[in-house]
Amino acid sequence: MRLYPKMILIIACTFFAVMFVLLFSFELTIMDSFSSLEEKYVERDLIRAEHAIDEEIKRLQQIATDWGEWDTTYDFVQSRDPKYISSNLALSTFGALQITSLIIQDLNGSVIVGRGVGERKDHLTGVPTELVKAVMQISSTPQEKHSGILEWNNSAWVFAQNPILTTHQGGPSRGTITVLNPLDQDKLSDISDQLLQNVTARILTPEERSQGYPDLSGSQITGDTILSNRILSDVHGSPFLLLQVQSVRDLYESGLLTRDYLFFSLLLLVVCFMGVAITLINLIVIAPLSELNAELAQIGKTGLLSGRLKTGRDDEIGDLSRSINQMLDQIEQAVEQRHATEQRLSRLIALAEEGICLVGPDFRIWFANPKLASIFGRTPGELNGMEITDLLEGEPIPVNDLLSDQSVHLELHTRKKDGSELYVRVVSAPYPLDTGQEGHLCVISDITTFKDNEKALLLSNKKLSLLGSMTRHDIVNQLTTIRGMLGLVHRKTTDEVILNLVEAAEEAADRVNKHIEFSKEYQKAGMQAPIWQNLRTCWSLAYAMTKKKGLTFTYEGGDYEIFADQLLQKVFYNLIDNSLKHGKNVFYITIHTRLQDKDLIISYEDDGEGIPENMKERVFERGVGSGTGWGLFFVREVLSLTGITITEQGTFGIGARFLITVPEGGYRPVEVMQVEED
Repeated sequence: MRLYPKMILIIACTFFAVMFVLLFSFELTIMDSFSSLEEKYVERDLIRAEHAIDEEIKRLQQIATDWGEWDTTYDFVQSRDPKYISSNLALSTFGALQITSLIIQDLNGSVIVGRGVGERKDHLTGVPTELVKAVMQISSTPQEKHSGILEWNNSAWVFAQNPILTTHQGGPSRGTITVLNPLDQDKLSDISDQLLQNVTARILTPEERSQGYPDLSGSQITGDTILSNRILSDVHGSPFLLLQVQSVRDLYESGLLTRDYLFFSLLLLVVCFMGVAITLINLIVIAPLSELNAELAQIGKTGLLSGRLKTGRDDEIGDLSRSINQMLDQIEQAVEQRHATEQRLSRLIALAEEGICLVGPDFRIWFANPKLASIFGRTPGELNGMEITDLLEGEPIPVNDLLSDQSVHLELHTRKKDGSELYVRVVSAPYPLDTGQEGHLCVISDITTFKDNEKALLLSNKKLSLLGSMTRHDIVNQLTTIRGMLGLVHRKTTDEVILNLVEAAEEAADRVNKHIEFSKEYQKAGMQAPIWQNLRTCWSLAYAMTKKKGLTFTYEGGDYEIFADQLLQKVFYNLIDNSLKHGKNVFYITIHTRLQDKDLIISYEDDGEGIPENMKERVFERGVGSGTGWGLFFVREVLSLTGITITEQGTFGIGARFLITVPEGGYRPVEVMQVEED
């Protein structure tokens, strides 16, 4: 018989023997009976608590009847004699009657007398106006008697109301008298003392009333207490008050004590069974496993993966030993392969043309290759243990920005050890360490020469720009002279041939002037370094420059920043200008953004005439079109400076559709507050 069935048989026999005795002898019989009896007892106490509240209401009814059907009160309502109040409504009267408030009203509902006991019960005060309003809403008929529970100021009041009649119940009624007591904690404490149980009450919330107060009725058992609930209605018949009685589960506790005695009695039997089981398991399982563990511990202590376990047993432990030996074979091969890989990787890192370092969670450099030390004019030993921010000194940069949980690309201005200027490009990415912690792998490149060339190029561009500006200025002056001379000829001659030549020369001068204006705008492209620009903002500024009315501009999609030339706003303006000049009846222009693979696709669409199929590519050529032919040429040129492409994919007769493709790394999402566009 195999080891696994032996263990299952022994453990199952012991377990089910104990569970059978405990389950069927107590839990499913006696304890359930105890719980049922307790629920009945607490439900009885709840009925008694409700009866106590009813008795208080009946007591108030008797007081309202005695005072309402009294000739003295009947005469006072008509005469309004102050002596009635001083003689009958003193503080001692309220104390003797055990009431908090008394209100006498005439037939119109006006309050004749409203007295209440102060908070300290040492003086009388008036009755709050809101309480009077609540009393007035009880009934519009002063000839009827009313009693029950009333809501005021988020509290519950018991009351009784009686018409004011003569001592012999003669009439007609001259008003009503109402006596009230708050159903507060003092009153509930009295009821609790009578019942020897904890009685509480609270007003139902609006949500509970609207939802039909689910899960409130009935009994609830929580730990060593049982809670019984009942919904009481107010004077209008609406569910209003949740009355609760909480009782300690004495009976259940007695059952638990009996169960414990039974449990300990059975525990001895269980111990006997378990002793036998443990002995058998120790002989069959524990001892062989201990021997196996000792062999594994010896292999781990020596660190010799060539060691192997004994495999003489013909059971599961023997199978386990053989499986472990196979695993040790695989581990030994994997360690050898890893060692060879690490050696190759170390040689590659040492020979790499880029600086490489490993940064730990403490922001210190754990490893640096010789190239990194060479870039900064240091030795690898100097870099080990140095904080990465101390190495990249110069412009301050937060460590969290450099070592984030995502890949980071930065260009920083720093210095070598000798103080000489240094520009570096840093690429940082999370990298798991052998310790189980999260580190970062940084690749650092020396771009000082590139930056120097970039500065030289910008300086050259500025000089060219200055030269171009001076040249344009001279040409414009000459054009002005030519136009003036042509105008003079136009006024002095009537020869049709000469006039035609003059008009042709003026048109040529206009074209030259437009070329100059374009060169002035085109010259700005690439003059300044590209920057990150908010796409929505550029679009908004572009259409804000549009003067034509009756156009609807829409931006749909996510918000992004685009790394592009600083003339990006001019790109969108030229697209809008092209739609207005060549699209004929254009009323809607829309921008859509979407991600496709790793690229950002920006779709510009209008509802104009569109572009014929044979012109979809030619429209981006210089000089093509009915206008200057430079608008879309300028658009493509500006976008291409940062690797952004544009194509036209609309349908002729439906509208133009320009697709602008921003490659990965040239865009990044941003979080902005959405604003409705007019």
